[in-house]
Amino acid sequence: MEERGVSLRKLATAIHYDVGYLSKVANDLKRPSLPLAHKLDGELQAAGELVELVPERVNARSRTRAATVPPHDDTKVVNPLALPVPLEDPLVDRRMQRLSPSHTEELLSHVGEQWHTLVRTDNLLGPRHALGGVCTQLTILTALLRHVRPPLRDGSLRLAAKYAESAAWLYEDAGDLTASRLWTGHAMEWALEAGDRPMVAWTLFRRSQQAQSVGNGAQVVSLAEAACREQGNVAGPMLAAILQQQAHGLALEGVELTSHDLLDRARECATTDDAGDARAGHGSFCTPAYIEMQRGRVWLTLGRPGRAVQAFESAITDLSPTYQRDRGLAHAGLSVALAAERQPEAAANAAIQALTVAQDSGSTRILSMVTSVAPQLARHAHLDPVAEFLAELDATSAV
Repeated sequence: MEERGVSLRKLATAIHYDVGYLSKVANDLKRPSLPLAHKLDGELQAAGELVELVPERVNARSRTRAATVPPHDDTKVVNPLALPVPLEDPLVDRRMQRLSPSHTEELLSHVGEQWHTLVRTDNLLGPRHALGGVCTQLTILTALLRHVRPPLRDGSLRLAAKYAESAAWLYEDAGDLTASRLWTGHAMEWALEAGDRPMVAWTLFRRSQQAQSVGNGAQVVSLAEAACREQGNVAGPMLAAILQQQAHGLALEGVELTSHDLLDRARECATTDDAGDARAGHGSFCTPAYIEMQRGRVWLTLGRPGRAVQAFESAITDLSPTYQRDRGLAHAGLSVALAAERQPEAAANAAIQALTVAQDSGSTRILSMVTSVAPQLARHAHLDPVAEFLAELDATSAV
């Protein structure tokens, strides 16, 4: 700029960028995106020097935006978190071996109460903040199961299954589908041993979600139907969760009418759980607002982004403040829908909201949805919200 005699304001006007945003880039407070570097390089006649200064990881990611993003495969995600894992601790094992029956009962009561706290932590903050606590409790429970006998064994198995299923969900949201499947398997095994049919149904529901992540509509529906049979078709939040899962499977198969009929039924069974701690049982997150968010995702699957926009906006308005991670997911879905509707500025604003939640929570699921929007928005990098979103996404990718 000094060499060319150009002020920051004049430069911002020439390349159609916000002067405040450009100031942050100039002062190293924002990472430059590759499209911005090309614009600056051309305007300042820098012969490629500015483009070369873009950090290599940002440069590489931006180049991929010209290509079509392939379907997301959770089995290949490198999780950005240093994910904790349950450990076999000899000291814990010896302590569990020496527990008296009364002490074991107290321990199970305490760990059971902690589960509700960790569910609420996940809803408020996401897997980054909840997974460590879940894994700590699993270390205790798996050690306890090596020694506990009836009549306390069934209660220990049921609680261990709850924690294992929670771990499965948190690993899935954080992008580690291998660990998610492993802990779903443990949860199902312990639930079967304890004769805990509702938990068996819930592990089938979780398997259905895992099938959805790889686009297997037939298996999604089949596993959800199996969960319904195991659960007994009892109206309530668990059935609401299973019904909306069936809707996703049918949407993957292109079945529109029945998908929305199932969502309507799910809404009738939905609960109001503003506390977000699952005290109403599995599926307590299935509030009416959550069902509307899922309706938006179903509309996207069916190729109807205009309808999806309405559903996501309704969900964002009605979601309880407790469900911040779901709010991020709704914003991510809204950004995908708005981008498909050719509303780049609105899509970028929604994507920024979602990206903030993804960064704070460690939700790879949200990050994946937001990343998929980038190729469509890159051609509109001259718009301030789009430029800000692309820069923030590049900074996230470089971490």
